[in-house]
Amino acid sequence: MTAEGQAAAPARDLPRDLPRHFAEEMGRLTGPHFPPHLVLAVSGGGDSMAMLHLAAPWARVMGITLYVCTVDHGLRTGAAAEAALVARACAELGLFHQTLEWRWDGQGNLQEAAREGRLEAIGRWKGAVRHVLMAHTEDDQAETFLLRLARGSGVDGLSAMAPRVERRPGTPMDPLDAHPDGPPWPPSFEGGMVILRPLLGVSREALRHYLTVLKIEHVDDPTNDDPRFDRVKMRRALPALAELGLTRERLAATAAHMDRAREALLVRARAADAACRLADGRMISDLVYDRDAFAGIERETQLRLLAAAVQYVACEPQRPRLAALENALDRALAGGATTLHGAYILPHKARLFVCPEYERIKDLRPENGYWRGRFFVGEKDIRPLGVDGAAQVRDETDLPARVLWPAPALWDGDRVLASPRIGHNAHWNPESWGRGYMALLTSR
Repeated sequence: MTAEGQAAAPARDLPRDLPRHFAEEMGRLTGPHFPPHLVLAVSGGGDSMAMLHLAAPWARVMGITLYVCTVDHGLRTGAAAEAALVARACAELGLFHQTLEWRWDGQGNLQEAAREGRLEAIGRWKGAVRHVLMAHTEDDQAETFLLRLARGSGVDGLSAMAPRVERRPGTPMDPLDAHPDGPPWPPSFEGGMVILRPLLGVSREALRHYLTVLKIEHVDDPTNDDPRFDRVKMRRALPALAELGLTRERLAATAAHMDRAREALLVRARAADAACRLADGRMISDLVYDRDAFAGIERETQLRLLAAAVQYVACEPQRPRLAALENALDRALAGGATTLHGAYILPHKARLFVCPEYERIKDLRPENGYWRGRFFVGEKDIRPLGVDGAAQVRDETDLPARVLWPAPALWDGDRVLASPRIGHNAHWNPESWGRGYMALLTSR
C-alpha cells in the first residue's frame, strides 16, 4: 500500500504508550529519512494540544525543528484567547509560534470554507517546510465516514482521511516576510504540502485522559457541541451505532479498506486516460478524448476522467458534485453538450471536448505575468479568442466554435497573432501544463 493509503496503526494502552505510539507513527509516516523541519497546526483544543506536547519531546530527540501555527478564523470571541494559550504553551516548550488570520467571505458552506481557508493560510505561511502535522483522531475518521456516507459519497469520499496526504502546491509567501522574528527558515521548497496525521489510530477519549494526567491546559471549542452542525450530529449518533456493531474502530477500518479500493481505481483511471485521451488536446485550454474509446470504458472510470478534466480546464480546486457530474456524463454520452463547474463538455463527431466555459473567462487577462496562473506570459496581451478571434482563424482549423472561443491567444490590438489551438509559431509557444491534470486525476 502507498504512503497515502496507509491505515493508521491503533494505539495500545494509553496514556502510558501514547508517546511510543506517536513516535512509531511518525517513523512510519516520515522515516527513515526524517524531515529536518515540521509545521504543527494547533488550535488550542484538546486533540491538537496533546499532539503539541507529544511532538515537542520527540522532535528534540530526533533533532527536528518544529514551527507551530494557529489559525484564527474570526468566528468566535474566544479565538484570540485560544491562540494566546497556544503561544504560551509554545513559549514554555521553546517552540516558535505564530497566529494566522483567515476571514470568511460569506460564500458557500462555512465549515468547508473554513477548512480550505485554514489549509490555504498554513500553506502560504509554512514557506519551505513541506510536512504539516494535524491532530485528527480515530473519532474524526469515523465521523467523516458517516458524514460522507450520508451525502452519498463514492469510494473516494468514503476512503476519508489518510495518515499521509500530499496536496498540490499553493502560492507560498516569502518566509522572511511572513515571520521575520522567527528562527532561520529552510531553503525554498517548490512542492506542495504533505499533511501528516499521526493520531488517526488514537481515540479522542484517550487524548483527553493524557491531557488530564499531565495537567495540560486546553480549551473546548463550543462549536464541537453545537447541534446545528452535521458533524456534531454524527458524533452524538456514534454511541447508538456502536451498539449495532458500527463502532468507531469498525468505521475507521472500513475507511481504510475503501482507501485501498480507491488506489486500484486510480491505477485503472491512469491507464484509461492514456488509452482514450487524444494528443490534439493542447492541455492548455482544453482536453480531448476519442469519443468511442471514452464511451467504451466503465462508468466509474468515466466519472473520474471527466471530473479531473472539468477541474483542470475550469481551474477549480474542488470536484463537481457527484449528481451533477453523473448528469453531465449521461448527457455527453447521449451526444448532448452541457456546462458543468465552469467547464463546457461537447461531443463533436469522433471527439469529446472538455474546455472552459467561455462566459466565465471571456474578460480574463493575465495576472502577475501568468495566464490563469499556469503559463508565464510576461507582458504579452493574452486573452481568449472569443467570437472575433475565432472568426479570424476559422480557415486554419475545423474545431467547433465553442472550443475555439475560450482558447488563449496572443493579440496585437484587434488582430490575433497566435493561439495554441491553431498551431504554435514564433510569436507564442506555451508549454503544456499536463502535470496539473495528472495531479487532479490522482488526487483524493
